[in-house]
Amino acid sequence: MKKILGSVVLGAGLLLLAIVLNCGGGGGGGGGGSNTPLTDTGTVNLSLTDPPICKNPNGSFDHIWVTITRVMAHVSEDADFDHDAGWINLVDLRDQPMQIDLLDLDSTTCLLTQLGSTSGLPAGHYQQIRVLLLSNNPKPKERGPSLNKCDGSGFNCVVPANGNGTPEELSIGSADRTGIKIPSGQIAHGKFVIPAGQSVDLNIDFDACRSIIRQGNGNFRLKPVLRASEVSLNKNAISGRVIDKDTKLPIPLALVAAEQKDSNNVDRIIVQKFTGPDGKFIFCPLPSGQTFDIVAVAITGQAAYNATVTLNVPVGTAMGDIPLVPESGLPAIIKGQVTTTTSNQETSADIALSALQPTKPIGSGSSLIVTIPLLNGSTHSVTTESNSTNCPNGTDCANYELLVPSSNPKVGVFGQPYADPFDRPVKYWVNAEAFVPMSATTNAGKADCSPSSLPEKFDSSTALTVVDASGTLITQVTQDFMFKNCQ
Repeated sequence: MKKILGSVVLGAGLLLLAIVLNCGGGGGGGGGGSNTPLTDTGTVNLSLTDPPICKNPNGSFDHIWVTITRVMAHVSEDADFDHDAGWINLVDLRDQPMQIDLLDLDSTTCLLTQLGSTSGLPAGHYQQIRVLLLSNNPKPKERGPSLNKCDGSGFNCVVPANGNGTPEELSIGSADRTGIKIPSGQIAHGKFVIPAGQSVDLNIDFDACRSIIRQGNGNFRLKPVLRASEVSLNKNAISGRVIDKDTKLPIPLALVAAEQKDSNNVDRIIVQKFTGPDGKFIFCPLPSGQTFDIVAVAITGQAAYNATVTLNVPVGTAMGDIPLVPESGLPAIIKGQVTTTTSNQETSADIALSALQPTKPIGSGSSLIVTIPLLNGSTHSVTTESNSTNCPNGTDCANYELLVPSSNPKVGVFGQPYADPFDRPVKYWVNAEAFVPMSATTNAGKADCSPSSLPEKFDSSTALTVVDASGTLITQVTQDFMFKNCQ
């Protein structure tokens, strides 16, 4: 097996894509180009969003700059970018590449920027999208942005917080040649549609904070994780305000997540944002005709608030106030080590980490497992590597640390009163998911190892107690993971 060197994700990690549709659009040319006659065509209006949850002073970066050259699509989820015809340009920016600061979006704004509009695109159902970036070392005839914010550090870069403001190059792998792939499995309903004679609003949600890794040598690289869904730019939003339950005052910099259930009835984060100075937030654009569970947490100074879960919030809703209960103690900390191996030899993998809790059943409903947004300072993702200290023999490894509320979540159905949370003890599951590193030559970004998600079940045998029945916070909670049969 080929060994891939790894790294540690900074900030809150997963590249998220929200795809917005309204109707259909124009002009072609792909990896190999397409000569398909344009009979029934439409228009695509392409925009970009990104939740800047890792921006200074709450995170590790002042800026994350990427330079986009093209966004392309194909009707087949299995189409190869280099060898298959039929790719179309949703937008072609090669003459004037757009260099964008992915952290330049506030808590109550929907769109980061408009990428452009293209007409004459063949109508149809598209199951794959590619976002191409400008190489950090472009060929002589390739154009760069009119003003390069990376200033000698390529055309894709990060500016770490609390430094001297100097950009550092961001390695993008093959994103300049074959693009960042958005497969059908990460597009809501498995596809987006360009209807004939109409116009589509297509929005890309680029979750940079979940996609930047610091490698063992200190360099940064891009590890994109993609998601997509059809939305309406004008109406499809969920908004609200997070307040302290006791004082009724707004809580700035509370972390709010919009979640939906996976096939195992576990709520997974689709998108998350910090609240503004007034405690307000807005998720937009979101898929039309769907509901989300909204989970809010916060930490101020040395104290944390509990998680409040609001179930079944329809898109297009102004939620009003979401109350958080202040905790009497410090946040809980869960630490551990992740190891990866194949045939008793070390091998690298990207590991995504999340903290899960059960909610108290509402009415006749069943208990739901929700993802609790991780408090600032957590290690959301890691990449195992051989030069980490104290790796067991024959493994690559990495250490992680999660900061979570030291209480059970308060939960309620939207429009109804919140129920009291479970009594103590307070328990969590730490879920670790393994992926082939984006630097791999094959299967980059796909699920890795067997099994690829640990623990394999979420029950009492795999739960971790962070606060015992007497209310005592357990100061050292450890959960290690060993992934085997990795690529």
